[in-house]
Amino acid sequence: MIPLIEQIKAFTGTAIILSSGEKISFPSLASRAKTLREELKAFSADQSNQDRRLPHFNVHQQREVGEESEDRELHFSSVADFVSILLALEGFTDQFSILSDRFCYSPISAKVRKASVHSTWVLYTSGTTGSPKKIAHNTESMCASIRLSETVTPHCWGLTYKPNKFAGLQVILQSLLSGDCLVDCTSGTLDEKVALMIASKVGAISATPSWWRQLLITQNSEALSLCRITLGGEIADQQLLTTLSSRFPSAKIFHIYASTEAGVGFAVSDKQAGFPFSWVKHGVNKTQLKIKNNLLWVKPFFDNIRLNTTMNTIEIDELGYINTQDVVFIEDERVYFKGRVNGAINVGGHKVFPETVENVLLTSPLVAQAKVYGKENKILGSIVVADIVLKAPTESLKHKDIQLALLLHCKAHLGRNDMPSKINIVDELALSDTGKLVRQ
Repeated sequence: MIPLIEQIKAFTGTAIILSSGEKISFPSLASRAKTLREELKAFSADQSNQDRRLPHFNVHQQREVGEESEDRELHFSSVADFVSILLALEGFTDQFSILSDRFCYSPISAKVRKASVHSTWVLYTSGTTGSPKKIAHNTESMCASIRLSETVTPHCWGLTYKPNKFAGLQVILQSLLSGDCLVDCTSGTLDEKVALMIASKVGAISATPSWWRQLLITQNSEALSLCRITLGGEIADQQLLTTLSSRFPSAKIFHIYASTEAGVGFAVSDKQAGFPFSWVKHGVNKTQLKIKNNLLWVKPFFDNIRLNTTMNTIEIDELGYINTQDVVFIEDERVYFKGRVNGAINVGGHKVFPETVENVLLTSPLVAQAKVYGKENKILGSIVVADIVLKAPTESLKHKDIQLALLLHCKAHLGRNDMPSKINIVDELALSDTGKLVRQ
């Protein structure tokens, strides 16, 4: 595959707009990456100066305790730095790991390379329901879902995910390889992010359902002019898809099934929750699917499995299918998600999926956001608790009246064992750096 740094050389416009408003062009990015490569060559060749800093980046050699690791580190403090380092390392070093504030990379050969190498990318899962896992990819698997712009008019993408996460990298690669502009919306309040997106004329946003729900109740969000909306990382419920379609009628809406482990599996564009059961029978976009014991298994068409056989971080069957750990059910020739198998709440031996209860609460006209979690109980093990954010202040109703109304709403749609024992009304719900609800 052609190195990323070579693929962007044809573009001349603005590549990145930082949160400060500073603009960085494609030629400037390519130049920064090329300069960094030359500095890394010189740095590797000069063994007497391994602890010095490069002119543009903080780099030093590290040795892990008890190991003979000689990986180097390159720190970044902005999206521009991040992209520059990514372009410099990809196709230039055999392997690099991407952390929250730095890249770790294998030593660069002192001799000048006549051809690019096939770099291995090492990413870390979000750890939403467990400890983060180390997952390997290559450039082909990272770019497998990238679709180049079909129109002459470029998109302007809002980056809401942290750049070191799989979802953030997908947005960065999509904008870079299409010659589109990327606006850094990863810092500041949501009001400040919306103001930046309006000023920068952002037309495409990829974010989690939780992020989109916050956006919908944010001041001035209606001033956004969106042509592409992408949801990922959490279950996209019908209520949210319908609301986004109504608020942004000109936008194409996609909810994407993807994970750090399996890469991008598929995208659903019919504005309906779940996905067609026919995809399980026949596959979708070269990706094969199967359901075993109510769990979704995915077989990507790219060779990601081979890279992870020695890490033992992915459960893979004999046919090459990856266990996603997502529990699903089939209804009316449609497959719907219930939640993560290790995220269920054990209530007296009964498993309650928080996402299922949240989806019911979100169908209430009173609720803008919901988070369901387990609280320790001496008798049942756990009980179900919900925190909700109201759509608008309700002066005519007291909190206890709202809570009672919501419990009755849940009773009409949930089984007795899935009912929340308590509903709290809160001002806001915290999101992680991946844009997901903080559940731990």
